[in-house]
Amino acid sequence: MNAIMSEQISRYLDSLARDDCYRVDAVLKKSAFETTERVWFKGENGSEQGPYIRKRFQDDSGLGSAYGILHEAHMQGRRFMHIPCVLDCYQAGEQRVVIMEYVGGETLNDVVYRCDPSLALATDLFPRICDALIELHEGFSPPLIHRDLKPSNVIVSASCVFLIDFGIAREYKTDAESDTCHFGTRGFAPPEQFGYGQTDVRSDVYALGLLLFFCLTERMPDATARGASFADARVPEAIRRIIERAAAFDPAARYATVRELKEEFQQAASAVAATSVPSAVAASSAPRVVPPAHLDVVAVVRNALTRGSEILRKPISKVPFAAGVVWDVLLLLTFLLFAAASVSVAVAPDPNEPIASETLAYRIVGSASLLFFVFAPVIYALRDRRPISRVFPKLPQFSRGIDALLVVAGFIALVVVMCVLEMTGV
Repeated sequence: MNAIMSEQISRYLDSLARDDCYRVDAVLKKSAFETTERVWFKGENGSEQGPYIRKRFQDDSGLGSAYGILHEAHMQGRRFMHIPCVLDCYQAGEQRVVIMEYVGGETLNDVVYRCDPSLALATDLFPRICDALIELHEGFSPPLIHRDLKPSNVIVSASCVFLIDFGIAREYKTDAESDTCHFGTRGFAPPEQFGYGQTDVRSDVYALGLLLFFCLTERMPDATARGASFADARVPEAIRRIIERAAAFDPAARYATVRELKEEFQQAASAVAATSVPSAVAASSAPRVVPPAHLDVVAVVRNALTRGSEILRKPISKVPFAAGVVWDVLLLLTFLLFAAASVSVAVAPDPNEPIASETLAYRIVGSASLLFFVFAPVIYALRDRRPISRVFPKLPQFSRGIDALLVVAGFIALVVVMCVLEMTGV
């Protein structure tokens, strides 16, 4: 008995020593059952390595078991293209601790917001997300089921797509009738994940179908979308049928594997692209034409404006949707306030102001130019486009590069109008 207790104490002290080797840089997620931290390993000479991800799971939560399976696979020398490397797993008191590779990049949510939803974006990203799930399902026997696929748990880097957050992932058990723990994100988790049966690879197929809908529309797959059978102006009919089958309520009606879903999507996407752009094949086979040098300058300016606009817009993706609605309302009210002020200045200016000596036409054109060519583009560029996209999904959305170009065009137009007025003496 004393030997057993000594071994337990030894393991506990060893876990404390491991924990002391890391410096916490940021707490990324914290709940009653799990804490996720970004940490750095501290060497004896004061040097640091990292960053790494450290996760702590309460023993009674039933979470984190998949990390032990992944760690064992990595210890055996296996390497995965789409799964972060699990470096260490150990017990610390009543907590299971996991140390894993930190994966840099953007979440799928950020990528879709930055690039705008489209079939081209889905054609690029969705097959790679499927490959990540195929690696998880076919790389283990029995397969590992992720069970928490959502835009924030897919990381897109410059060279690869990664799956993260395996906290509720589990092995498929042939003799089980249902899952022991019912977790998942509403909207992306299938019905069986909440007590209607045991999850299997078709549960991840369900979430993949909804991720595809998100890539095409940037809409959360809520009850309204499901009630409309995922019909949307931005979703081609052939792709809509794939989403509907993948997200069927009955698992038996879904695609049997992720590989089957991926192949059918690629075939449908190719057919849709060939139908909508019949000249695409001819254009791709045509000889490459080198553009004139002045067009290169235009491209550089356009790319610079696009990047600048993206830098301004990226933080908005972190803002809650309700806050975006309030922000848009405030912008609209501000525009109306400036519009009222412009009308007042043009029609009844202050007699003590220099502009009062100008003609009415000059005042009207000047106020209108300032309002519609400068202030309106700035308001447009600063807007949160999510509310209007959700209310009017068929309304075309300009790219972020055009947002920036509109602001520049406003200033140029103002200068031109004022110069013309000055020269004509109106």
